[in-house]
Amino acid sequence: MGRRYKRLIGDIVDWDNLMEAYRLARRGKRDRQEIVRFEARLWEELGALQMEMLWGTYHPGRYRSFIVYEPKCREILAAPFRDRVAQHAICNVCGPIWDKGMIFDTYACRPGKGTHCGADRVEAWARGMAASGPVWVLKMDVSKYFFSISHRLARSVVRDKISCPETLRILDSIIASSAAAGDRDPVGVPVGNLTSQWIANLVGNRIDQWAKREMGLRRYIRYMDDMVVLVRDKHTALALRDAFADKLASLGLRFSKASVLPLDRGINFLGYRIWPHKRLLRPDSVRRMRRRLRQMEWEYAHGLIGLSDVRQRISSWLAHAGHANADTIKRMVLSKAVFTRREIEGSGQRPGEQNAAGFKIQN
Repeated sequence: MGRRYKRLIGDIVDWDNLMEAYRLARRGKRDRQEIVRFEARLWEELGALQMEMLWGTYHPGRYRSFIVYEPKCREILAAPFRDRVAQHAICNVCGPIWDKGMIFDTYACRPGKGTHCGADRVEAWARGMAASGPVWVLKMDVSKYFFSISHRLARSVVRDKISCPETLRILDSIIASSAAAGDRDPVGVPVGNLTSQWIANLVGNRIDQWAKREMGLRRYIRYMDDMVVLVRDKHTALALRDAFADKLASLGLRFSKASVLPLDRGINFLGYRIWPHKRLLRPDSVRRMRRRLRQMEWEYAHGLIGLSDVRQRISSWLAHAGHANADTIKRMVLSKAVFTRREIEGSGQRPGEQNAAGFKIQN
């Protein structure tokens, strides 16, 4: 287990750390009324939060619930801004400690990692192994990952490295904040919480440590609830699938998918289909982008978004597609999208057009 850290609360409630947490929590959202009100009383709000966290009287507020539909339908619980500041303050201090205890090849929500680094790693492994023999791929997804983590397990994993009583009291209150009244063994951590991302990663770290230390897997990688193992033969891959199923069951988790396929079928991971010498976009990524473009065309036509919003959203997808052999797909998808303003009745203005492929205005 290694070293456990205590006496962290002083660093968490340090004024400079709280100010940095406030800046991180407001990033990209400064125009929201909740944040404007908080900023108007910044010193009073941070001072009260500091005292509550220090003296053990801090309690999270009520969540705001909403549904998102991409990449799949999920309920998001958004904490009040004040609580998001508190979570950033905790993760500013505890995050580096938790990160230090993780294996190299886990890529979600960690500095210097991310989807593109993870895809590069898998492609490099595939290329190296394919040069010297057959390769089989075990690809695993955990079913309803965040919603399947018990609060008992969440409290346990944060204690693997943290022993500061005041810090653990705050973390326990955040974990318990989504429990239904009267539920004696609650399950599920809110998807929208910053602390939930770390808790989910720490639960995954239990699997990572087992895979590396007990199973001795050299080419194992995880991105949150998606795991990939590369081995030499099908029999080994099938045996590992059963072993992983047992390990997940011991944590109260189970597979949503667990496939065993030869490398020449490609590796579906992090939005790509990966082979030793090429990488393609997954079809569902292309379908989602086409849906987004249609939605953006409608929003732009009705004046709900501007060209800067369109450019930002398209650029994000282009950055993802830029890490694949996808030039033809990019042209096919973007060339069909044309952004046209509806003519304002009585204004005499002609509606301009903007093509997504080149953003060239056509009058």
